[in-house]
Amino acid sequence: MRLENKVALMCGVGLGMGRASALLFAQEGAKIAITARRDEHINEIASRIQHQGGDATSLPADMSAKVEADAVVEATVERYGRLDILYCGAGGFFEPARDFSDIDQAYWREAIGNTLDSLYNLAQAARPVMASQGGGAIVAITASFSVRQEGNPAYGAAKGGIIGLSQNLAREFYADNIRVNAIGAGLFRGKLADGPLNPAQPTLSRTGHPEDIAYAALYLVSDEAGWVTGQVLNVDGGVDTGSRPLWEFEK
Repeated sequence: MRLENKVALMCGVGLGMGRASALLFAQEGAKIAITARRDEHINEIASRIQHQGGDATSLPADMSAKVEADAVVEATVERYGRLDILYCGAGGFFEPARDFSDIDQAYWREAIGNTLDSLYNLAQAARPVMASQGGGAIVAITASFSVRQEGNPAYGAAKGGIIGLSQNLAREFYADNIRVNAIGAGLFRGKLADGPLNPAQPTLSRTGHPEDIAYAALYLVSDEAGWVTGQVLNVDGGVDTGSRPLWEFEK
């Protein structure tokens, strides 16, 4: 198994791609600590992992609050003894119909805070733990260029900030052997299948499926990507290359 004996802390794991990533990481042997604001989502995911023979614990918290991020990292290490992988999928706020004139300060600060502060706080808390172990891997979920442009200015700024922060962290964390990469997600309307995870249908002529992000994240946090850092891997079906319109399979 590709993540055997590794411990993963996964933030922003609710529905869709975050859930798929948690299930796949566990399927590949990782012990999983799951955190999100809504405990019903993470409890369901933890229960599903446990039912399939995996090891998972749920830690409901708000990662945009530094004290809560610190506590979640501490609780993960206390339970499992180490921390090898940090997956940060916090975000939301994809509202294409919202114009700049519709974005007040409260909305702006919530979008930036929930998305960027979560990665900032978790990276600060996780770095010394990973460094003391000899290294680790961080993967952050952002959005492809087309999706950032389609969202709204607050969403685009927050997701663009994830790219900048991830690349700067990759440079700074290099000395600690901590790899930091990001995934630029396209539009996803496919449903997560029941049972064990497998790759989605290998064709470009479809919408995105949660499994597409999960397998990309699995590669980036595995030892197979041991010489990969500071990268943004777009998983968007080729939209950013101009191969097809963004909404072709999502209408």
